[in-house]
Amino acid sequence: MSSRILFVGLDVDDQAFHGAALERESGETGEFRCRATLKALERSLVELASRFPGREIRICYEASYVGFHLQRDLARLGTFCEVISPSSVPRVRGNAVKTDRIDARKLAQFYANGQLKAVAPPDADVERDRDLLRSRQRLLHQLSQIRSHVHSLLRRQGIHYKAETGNKSHWTKHHLGWIEKKAQSLEGSLGLNLRLLLQQMKWMDHTLGEYGRAIEELAKSPRYEKPVRALLCYKGIKHIFAMTIATEIGNIARFDHPRSLASYMGLDIREYSSGGKHHRLGITKQGNRYLRRAFVEANQRGWAWGRVSRDLKNRREGAPPEWVAIADRCLNRLCKKGRRLLRAGKHPNKVKVACAREMVGFVWESLRAVAA
Repeated sequence: MSSRILFVGLDVDDQAFHGAALERESGETGEFRCRATLKALERSLVELASRFPGREIRICYEASYVGFHLQRDLARLGTFCEVISPSSVPRVRGNAVKTDRIDARKLAQFYANGQLKAVAPPDADVERDRDLLRSRQRLLHQLSQIRSHVHSLLRRQGIHYKAETGNKSHWTKHHLGWIEKKAQSLEGSLGLNLRLLLQQMKWMDHTLGEYGRAIEELAKSPRYEKPVRALLCYKGIKHIFAMTIATEIGNIARFDHPRSLASYMGLDIREYSSGGKHHRLGITKQGNRYLRRAFVEANQRGWAWGRVSRDLKNRREGAPPEWVAIADRCLNRLCKKGRRLLRAGKHPNKVKVACAREMVGFVWESLRAVAA
C-alpha cells in the first residue's frame, strides 16, 4: 500500500456529490462534482485516481440523513471511507460564504490534518433495529404534542379539568373519559375538533402498543438476549430502555473506559476556567441524545430508595449472580448519591442527570461482562 494518502472530503445531498481532494505532503488539490449516485461517484473516483497515480484514497463525509449506506457501498468497492461526526468539524467564524464546494474543501483539509472524529458504523441489522426504537420515540413525542394541544384548546375555551373535578393528574383514564364526555356534549367546530383529536390519540396509543410488543419480541433474539437480560437487572431499566441502550451503544468494546461512553452520549461536564478561576457548568449535550434520554429517564425516581421491588426480582430471575451484583452496587451507589445531593439543596433535575452519569459506569461494566 502506498504511503502517500489522498484525503477526499465529500459533501453529499440529494442533488449532487461535491468532492475535494488534498495530498498533505505535496499540497496538490483536486475537485469533482457528480450526480448523487454510487456509479457516478465511482467513475469520479476512478478519474481522480488516474490524476493522482500511486496514492491511497481516503474519503470522509459528514453524518446526515444519508446514513451509513454510502460508506458500506464504498467499502464493498474496496474504497476506504469514514463518516464524520458533525460536532467534530471546526467552525470558522467570520466566514459568510458557504457553498458545497467550500464545505468539501474544508472537510478534506480538516481530514488531512487529523482534526475530525469518525463515527463507528453500526451493523446494518442493528441500524434497522435502532431505527425501530427511534421511530417509536418520535411517535411518543408527537403524542405528547397532541396532548399539549388538546389541553391548550380546552383552556382557551374556559374548560378546566382540575377546577371542575378537583383531580390533579392529567391523561389518566378518568381524564380521558372526561374529555370524551366533553367532546360528545359540545357542538360545532369545538366538539368536532376534540373528537378528531381523540381519535388520533387512540390510534397513536394503539401504534405505540404495537411498537412495544415488537420491541419485546426483538429483545428475545439471540443478538440482544444477553445484553438485555443484564440491563433488566437495573432498577428503572425495562425492555424499551434496555433495547435503546443495546442498539445505540452497539459494540461496547469500542469504549475503553466509562468516560468515553459518557462523552459519546453528551454527559461530559462543560468547564470554563481562566485566570485562576474554575467554573464547572452543565453537561455538554453534544452526543447521542437517545442514549442520554434513556439514562436520564431510567433515573427519574430510582435513586430515591434502595429497595428491590417484586417486579425487579422477577426481571432478575435466572440472571447470572455477577450481573445482579453489578446492578446492586449501582442501586446502592445511586441511592446514596441522590440523597446526598438532595440534602445539599440540588435541584431534582440535576440529581437525575448526576445519577445518570454515575449509572453509565455500571452499565459499561455489565455490558463488558456480557461480551467477555
